Amino acid sequence: MTDFKEIIKSEALRLGFSAVGIAPAEYDPVGHNNLYQWLLSGYQSGMSYMERAPRKRYDPKIHMPDARSVIVCAHSYYSEPLENKKTGYVSIYARGEDYHIVIEDKLQNLCDKITEFSGEFKYKIYGDSSPISEKALAVKAGIGFIGRNGTLIIPQKKRGEPPLGSFHFIGVIITDLDIDPDSAIEGTCGKCRRCIDACPTEAIVADRVIDAGRCISYHTTQNKGEFDDDIADKTGNMIFGCDICQIVCPYNKKPVVTAEPRFAPRDDMVNVDLRSLNDLSADEFKSKFRDSDISDIKYEMFKRNIAVVSKNLGK
Repeated sequence: MTDFKEIIKSEALRLGFSAVGIAPAEYDPVGHNNLYQWLLSGYQSGMSYMERAPRKRYDPKIHMPDARSVIVCAHSYYSEPLENKKTGYVSIYARGEDYHIVIEDKLQNLCDKITEFSGEFKYKIYGDSSPISEKALAVKAGIGFIGRNGTLIIPQKKRGEPPLGSFHFIGVIITDLDIDPDSAIEGTCGKCRRCIDACPTEAIVADRVIDAGRCISYHTTQNKGEFDDDIADKTGNMIFGCDICQIVCPYNKKPVVTAEPRFAPRDDMVNVDLRSLNDLSADEFKSKFRDSDISDIKYEMFKRNIAVVSKNLGK
């Protein structure tokens, strides 16, 4: 079904995805074991949900018993950081519209186009909305490799072109269609340690192993408690998320700027005014971030983050 596969890829690129590949709908014992070892080490910190049904993250057939293929799509979300270290910082991925909604909309559009060529078929769409490892599937689909900082890095599409880097969302379509799978590609960070050396909290504890309990992104987006003083002091101006390990990565020297208008940064999410955000009531917070990834955290967590950053910046 090579021709059919090329049609799928062409349509995905037309919809704005940067890269697309096909993975077999097979159980991944290596990924499952790596997750098991990570959990045994306690690196999940407060993310107890990671302990539930871990095999489900590495077995598409648990999601769809008659699955045969997984279509994996990557979409750039990068926009210029425009960072002023004297103001609050929101991670690039959270500056526009909620990516879960945008990616799943685009995946649905792709499924609609596939239906025109194949007729009705069974599928399930996931845009970081279900316990399945999109990164592991992206590797199997030949899209990229996992870097030292745990992100999916997409190398060159063609010789002589700059790499696509890691500022990408990943979405998957698990389907009963039988599509020739792509081959995984070789990729490496070589001797580069820029992400490890740049991380202020030393959260990258081994190659591709992140201790969430030391990760600024975890603490500002998922930690429901208070920060340890050591973490709080090193959080700097990070209100929501963290991009440090990606910004310093050589593969992101010339990242692909997103062409998706819904990922374009809101003006008030760049060089953030701490005082105006701190003055928000709970209802105003809910209204302001209704269509944003920031809505994933509770108002109390948001206020805690503002307080930590305000103290760090002396405001």
